[in-house]
Amino acid sequence: MTSTNKPRWPGGAEAVICVTIHVDGPAVEAGRGQNALGINSRGNYALRRGVDRYLDMLDRHGIKATFFCCGYDAEHWPEPFRKMHAAGHEIAAHGYQHEGFDLGEREPELLEKTHRILTDVTGEAPVGWCSPSGRKSKLTLPTLRRLGYRYDASEKDEDLPYLLDDGFAVVPNNTVSLDDFPMYFTGGALASEVERNFVQEFDAISGRDGYVHLTVHPKAGGGSGTPARAAAVDRFLAYAKAKPGTRFMTCNEIADHCLANPATWREPRQ
Repeated sequence: MTSTNKPRWPGGAEAVICVTIHVDGPAVEAGRGQNALGINSRGNYALRRGVDRYLDMLDRHGIKATFFCCGYDAEHWPEPFRKMHAAGHEIAAHGYQHEGFDLGEREPELLEKTHRILTDVTGEAPVGWCSPSGRKSKLTLPTLRRLGYRYDASEKDEDLPYLLDDGFAVVPNNTVSLDDFPMYFTGGALASEVERNFVQEFDAISGRDGYVHLTVHPKAGGGSGTPARAAAVDRFLAYAKAKPGTRFMTCNEIADHCLANPATWREPRQ
């Protein structure tokens, strides 16, 4: 699917928005060999405060989101993940300990471990995955396919979703301008600046390609878990909802839409 051909979204929508919540709890620090205390406790914030704040926000707006979850977090603190699932949100996989390094031959083992944990905790097997560090290998997609996954949300190479030859869906994410983490952690942005950037991206995309993949983290530090930053996301969602022709979809719903219309969404560069 190329950006020169305007995509056809469900119901004739001008824009679809995937709200993706990357939980990134204490798994991040565990993966670095750190104890989640003191300066390293920001991931704890996600499970103690941030997740509930976003569940309340999404409920008020009537939006279903995709929560990308680390196996370690769900294994040790299952209740927040059960709440996400009970609220009707999609639970997708995001590494075991948010591994920020190449896994080598251990990759299938860790993908399988996280898959089992999330399935056991929520009672439903995940069908979507996003690399916790952007890294993938020749083992990644074959393992995901074997486990029954339908989409990968790790790529940053397109403005639109696309299908691989075997029908596996790619639901790309934009980690530059539609992801809060680099703006806060690397760029030192203010909440008002992040909100303004989200609005500008939405306005530029709406009515054109129309695919908005918003990524927020409910943690403290490099995320939008704290009150002012969460309020900025809240205002953005209200802004987007108010624009006619906007539709919110989970990543799995986007994958469903693409898989139901393969001729429209097949990767053109294969």
